Amino acid sequence: MSLKSSREWVLPKEKTENIVEHILKLRGIEEVGNFLNPKIEDIPDHTYLYDSKKAAKRLIKAIEKGEKIVIHGDYDADGICSTSLLWNFLYRDVAQFMDKKVDILPYIPNRVEQGYGLTEDSLNDVIDLGAKLVVTVDCGVRDRDLIREYIRDRKLDFIVTDHHLPPEDLLKKREKGQKNGDLEYPLVHQMYPGREYPDSQICGAAITYFLIQAIRDLLGIDKDLRYGLDLVALATVTDIMPLLGVNRVFVKEGLEEIRKSERIGLRMLTLRAGLTPGEIEAYHLGFVLGPRINASGRIASPMEAVRLLVSNDEKKCKEIANTLEMTNFERQKMTTEIFNMAKESIKNSKDNLLFILGEDWHEGIIGLVAGKIQQLYYKPVVVATKSEGVVKGSARSIPGFNITEAFDKFKKYLDRYGGHELAAGFSTTEKKVEGFREDLVEYANEQITQEQLSPKLNIEILLDSEDITKELVNELSKLEPLGFSNPKPIICVRDLEIKEKRIIGKDNDHLKLITKGSNLDFLTLLLFDCGDDVGTLNEGDVLDVVGYPDVNVWNGKENVQFNVKEWRYNKEMDIE
Repeated sequence: MSLKSSREWVLPKEKTENIVEHILKLRGIEEVGNFLNPKIEDIPDHTYLYDSKKAAKRLIKAIEKGEKIVIHGDYDADGICSTSLLWNFLYRDVAQFMDKKVDILPYIPNRVEQGYGLTEDSLNDVIDLGAKLVVTVDCGVRDRDLIREYIRDRKLDFIVTDHHLPPEDLLKKREKGQKNGDLEYPLVHQMYPGREYPDSQICGAAITYFLIQAIRDLLGIDKDLRYGLDLVALATVTDIMPLLGVNRVFVKEGLEEIRKSERIGLRMLTLRAGLTPGEIEAYHLGFVLGPRINASGRIASPMEAVRLLVSNDEKKCKEIANTLEMTNFERQKMTTEIFNMAKESIKNSKDNLLFILGEDWHEGIIGLVAGKIQQLYYKPVVVATKSEGVVKGSARSIPGFNITEAFDKFKKYLDRYGGHELAAGFSTTEKKVEGFREDLVEYANEQITQEQLSPKLNIEILLDSEDITKELVNELSKLEPLGFSNPKPIICVRDLEIKEKRIIGKDNDHLKLITKGSNLDFLTLLLFDCGDDVGTLNEGDVLDVVGYPDVNVWNGKENVQFNVKEWRYNKEMDIE
């Protein structure tokens, strides 16, 4: 792999001053004080969330009557966190407060055998568990017809809590001036027409968090805004919610709870991953802990992850953490194997959309592979797998080409499909997939321009080498937590001459470069996973680099270093 940039760099016209202020202005953030100092008191109350009180009343009634309650979650980290959070609160906290056993079970369907969300198969499982009331978390908003069928025929009651985009007819109610309240069940949702929550882009675990606050209010349990924020933070980051507004509060405060290390399962998972709980950042949620939780839903049993997050047995949590570590390792191995096969199959393709069809590939992995291929080639990518006549696929796109709308144009080939602008999934048959592939690729070749396929890198900050200091690192830390919609600033340092080159890493695929800029001091550059650059970059080369600074502590000494994400030869030495 090479870190040499293939993108066009769009540089600021001059060196950046007042860095944090400059970044916030670029990102359109006006309330600087609230952004830099998010407080838990800034979270809008649960009463703003549609049907939260109605759902809380129905749950309390079910508990008082001794009805069997089943929480139906989803198999990703958000669904797993939501399920764990609600079950733990009702089974332990509410039961203790009411001095009454709560008859409640968590349930998450199998990704491969049952698919996403509510299905007849999953609801029949719930019935077999003896459910009278089903509470969905992170799913259900688009399943009204199925829910109504089970209310009518099977005498099940439902509470739906979800954060995904509601169906079009529900959203259009507001445009037509229709009144709310025509559903046979509570729908706790942040985008209900006419009753929108102040922050519409929140995850399923956040909806669950607010439902818990509503139950506390009705029962008279002491208010505790910190309850469950560790899982809300984990779900917010892994579900790629924007780290702005209320989500910024969730993650900032949730990280504080995680660092306290009071949830045994998270502590065991953190330690097994080789991390120190007190040093966990948002990055670790998205790229270390989250993938281990998600791995259980991709290729194993998501209920193992639920057990990890609710158990108070340290020995049991340690065992599950070990299992998830091995599951994640297997997931990584499978992803690499399928990625290599997928990449080989399209190496000579000139199409604007890459459609890859494999056989008996694990469908829990194909979305990850599609994402990696998309990043490598910067084209829309569909990765599908066929097995016993059935084809299931996952797609990742680029800005400007709405992949779900593209699927809609060729829905005659598809049995099921859904998603949003940049990611989607579908199922079809082996007989129809070739026609779908041909028409979709032809459509992409007609619609996507070469300009769309030529990515640009918009650099936010231009600095000199002498500006890369510990003070800069401290200043940038004010922007944390960093993540989606609030990423690490893109910083460029130019005119760095390599004075010393060190090849590091057990596989000799990392570089440590000692460079000199315009000042007298040296700047250390670190390039990870850059095996193809090891023989390319040499002492005397002059580079421009893009990346982010941090402080490395070794033997009690602090050294500032610059982690390079992309590099190019300085334009004065550009050999291309």
